[in-house]
Amino acid sequence: MTVSEENKVIARTALNAFEGKPKVFKYWDDNNISSVDILSCEDRNFEGILSYATLGLSDFSIGYEGNRIPLRAELVGASDFECFPNIINSKFECSLGTIFKGVIEMYLPDRHMKHILFLSPFLWENKLKTIKFEKKQVAWLMAIPISEEEKNYADKNGLKALEELFDENQINIFDLERTSVI
Repeated sequence: MTVSEENKVIARTALNAFEGKPKVFKYWDDNNISSVDILSCEDRNFEGILSYATLGLSDFSIGYEGNRIPLRAELVGASDFECFPNIINSKFECSLGTIFKGVIEMYLPDRHMKHILFLSPFLWENKLKTIKFEKKQVAWLMAIPISEEEKNYADKNGLKALEELFDENQINIFDLERTSVI
């Protein structure tokens, strides 16, 4: 299957943000039915950290079809581990502030971080902005690992309150072994 021009633009945008030497691999769901390409790269901005971006996830609906042009998403993340969720088959509605429950626990059950919270990709400043194509808009969402306690706190007090705690505690969002702020 050939890579679409849109997905080439998406790949170049991610690579421009990460500024490293890229590798692209296909990531399959657990049943080997659906796949998405993942660009990984040792990020020049963060020593010892791999940055990741999905390539082609935006070819699938995330449940937001407003403004006459469908809104789609590509996911980015940075970590010292190689695990990325494939949300194609789950029909997961992915948007800013959404928590993908249990996804880390599914792959790494012994880790303290259990879920992924999707936020604006602040690590890469203004390099990952929404891309407008003729038939879709593609927004970037950054995956941040959170604990069960942090998820419960966000559920009770709101996402903004959790983000404020993260900022106050200067959490290391790359570390799946970090201590929960709650």
